[in-house]
Amino acid sequence: MDLDGPLLATLSWSVEQPDLLLQVPLMDLILALLRKQSTKTDAVFNLHRRNASRETIRSASQISLSTDRSDRDHVHPEQWTPPQGLLDCLILGISSPNSQPNLEHWIHFLDECLPFYAGNAFQTIMPLVDCFSRSIESVFQSLRATFEGTPAGQPGTSEPITILNALLNGLEQVLARGHDRLIQEEGHTTALRSPEQIQGFFGNMVSGVFAPEAQKPRSTTANNRLTVLLCFKDAVRVSFSMWSWGDVGLGSSSRDAASSASFNYTSLRLRNRTRRILEHLFAAEALECLETLVEFWYKADLAGGMGQSSTVFNLLHALEGSRPKNTIPALFNAIYSRTNPTALDPVRKSTLTSELSDVSLATFLAAYTRSMEDDALDEIWTDCMTFLKDVLGNPLPHRQTLPLLLEFTAILGEKIDNTNFGEQRKMRRDIGELFFRLLAATFTIKPLAFPQDPPTAATGEKSAQEPVNSHTSRKVTGPDDVVAIVASILPNISKILVDTDRIAAAIIIISTQILTATFRYKTFPRNVTVSTLDILKTMSRIPEAAKIWRRDVAEAFNDARFFYTDSLELIQDGWMPVLRQWAILDKDRMPELLSRLSSPTSAGIMFGVGASSARLDADRKTQLNLRRMALLMLSADNDTFVVNLSGFQEKLVDLMTATAASSPSSTTRAEVYMVLRALVLKNSLVHLASFWPIVNTELYDALSSLNPTDTNDTYNLSCVLQAAKLLDTLLTISPDDFQMREWLFVTDTIDAVYRPPNWKSMALADGLAESLDTKAGAPHSATIPLGNAQPQQAHQGRKPLLTWNTVKDIPKEMLVDRVLRPFLRQLSINSFESTYRMEAVDRKACCDELLKDLFDDNMLV
Repeated sequence: MDLDGPLLATLSWSVEQPDLLLQVPLMDLILALLRKQSTKTDAVFNLHRRNASRETIRSASQISLSTDRSDRDHVHPEQWTPPQGLLDCLILGISSPNSQPNLEHWIHFLDECLPFYAGNAFQTIMPLVDCFSRSIESVFQSLRATFEGTPAGQPGTSEPITILNALLNGLEQVLARGHDRLIQEEGHTTALRSPEQIQGFFGNMVSGVFAPEAQKPRSTTANNRLTVLLCFKDAVRVSFSMWSWGDVGLGSSSRDAASSASFNYTSLRLRNRTRRILEHLFAAEALECLETLVEFWYKADLAGGMGQSSTVFNLLHALEGSRPKNTIPALFNAIYSRTNPTALDPVRKSTLTSELSDVSLATFLAAYTRSMEDDALDEIWTDCMTFLKDVLGNPLPHRQTLPLLLEFTAILGEKIDNTNFGEQRKMRRDIGELFFRLLAATFTIKPLAFPQDPPTAATGEKSAQEPVNSHTSRKVTGPDDVVAIVASILPNISKILVDTDRIAAAIIIISTQILTATFRYKTFPRNVTVSTLDILKTMSRIPEAAKIWRRDVAEAFNDARFFYTDSLELIQDGWMPVLRQWAILDKDRMPELLSRLSSPTSAGIMFGVGASSARLDADRKTQLNLRRMALLMLSADNDTFVVNLSGFQEKLVDLMTATAASSPSSTTRAEVYMVLRALVLKNSLVHLASFWPIVNTELYDALSSLNPTDTNDTYNLSCVLQAAKLLDTLLTISPDDFQMREWLFVTDTIDAVYRPPNWKSMALADGLAESLDTKAGAPHSATIPLGNAQPQQAHQGRKPLLTWNTVKDIPKEMLVDRVLRPFLRQLSINSFESTYRMEAVDRKACCDELLKDLFDDNMLV
């Protein structure tokens, strides 16, 4: 009489109702009935009973290799099949909240029923593990909701810790049964192979032709192993989420003392329990479990979750089975499994169940090595040296990970400096040699590559679109970005390469392969990143690189494309510190730039096509040299170039004599005004006394050219705009010597705000504004909007009124009406109010505006 179906249906009914008193007797009755039915088959309990330890299973599998074929056939006999509804009933009882008070009885019932599924253990392990994982996650979410004060995801859970312990016990039992069964099957699959199999290429061909069925057990075993490892992966994921709760959950909300104590106690209990499971999982399948954690770390690192990334390291350092002496070789095997799997023994290969590349594993290797204690270097030194020598013996398969392995080698070299084990001198020599060879191999096999962006065009579209593109291009392209890695290594290169000759040779390689390649590439300066400039800044502090880095800076600074850089942040944080150090160490830079400026001349270039081309070439060279002088002055400390002020004055006065037909022409006046702004901002006023007559005369003549009746072609719109910015800068910082002459340009009395009747201003700015208003037929109003200017906030300091954003995107033919005329109209009022507002001068804003003008290539011929 078949009683299985009715009894299982009644047990399922007792779970759904629920009827807790009926469940336990029914489970005992069903278990007794199943045992009675299963006695008809041979050795079900004797063969598949769970042993006390994993070593017993291993010994049993080893013994089975020496038995005859008839004994091995007992592994897969024609066995009695459990009822179809038994597995569904087990899953229902374990996952249902109604049966949680009897959950330990259900776990015991499951443990007793698992031997019945010995014939198809791998078909039942996955639904069981999935059931346990979902149940654990549901109870854990309910527990988290209790502490976070949010609505519970699963009501009715009175003792979540007890329930979680029971579920974790059941999960561990299922995994242990499945893994033990897998070890047995793998042992028997090995025994099925013929010991007299022909070796070699021909032997493999013959065995493939005459014995194709020999591959079937291998394929089935591989599929079963994949099933077990996927279950292990789910278990690691669930266990890690609970283990990390104490790290990432404590700061999620503020709690009182009692709640914090309860949370700490609960999370500690869960951490201890999940730690035991993870210890067992790592003891069984260390490589696969480690790859699962690396996958968690890599995804969290890409998402910016630094908390979870550090939690993975904390877990690995806490587990006995994942000590550095076990983890580092496992990571080497994982990398080799993806780069050169033929070099590994089959037992050391990864099954590649995790979505990890060799680059992500090498990234984790470097980060994990940096996080471990320095004293642990003794455990991994031999394995690391062997691995690195193997990589250098055949570096081509590792070409994508060579930069990261270079970082890994550098970390080892840094840690040697903090330890005293072994022969320090020999170890430093060995690690230095490996680092140098890896550095050379990195650039030999994987040379520096740049994105194929088109060269920057001096168009109006660049001003609006380029800042976004440049910000994107400066981001690190990936964890294998060799420039960023070298920039992080270089500050500690003296610890890695103790020999000065080796340091000098390494600096030459870095300079040739990174700096020279970057500065000579066709997309320069758009291919320059923060890491590139960090390398330059670090090299300036290394004695062995004294001459090399100066040569590289000079090559980049003197490149005609240098001023196409459009990122103000990159200029301020990258280039300017480098130029500052360059100006301090090389006192001849500014005199050399001054010597390049030639006096305007009109001889020999009056006629012909060559005359115009030669004039444009002279204008461009003069403009670039003047911009270099202004930038170098802004980058250096105040009063750095006081000794060169006489040379500045002589050259600037010569250039102010240029006309529209001379070579260089008066087009260079815009850059002359930029240099004057730099002189005013970076030098003490006591040194500028001789400049004020020149500045006043030039400003008056340049601005007067805006008068509608003026026909002088010496000053174009760019020159007049820069003259207006020079006047704006002088009124903003208000130097004492200029205050005595500012009445020439603006009205510095109350009349600027409240005009008396029939009053006529004598200031140049007011007179020009009235003339331009009359010409445009517009009313004399001081509220005319100034280009794209944004209203200034109060209490932000005195800033220039005419900014780069004000002029941006405005066509040149509308520059007078939309920018210069409103600027002149508002200049007197703005100067008067800012003076009596008594705000501090924002010199940084003045310097930033000058930097934007220096790197605005629209004014270059």
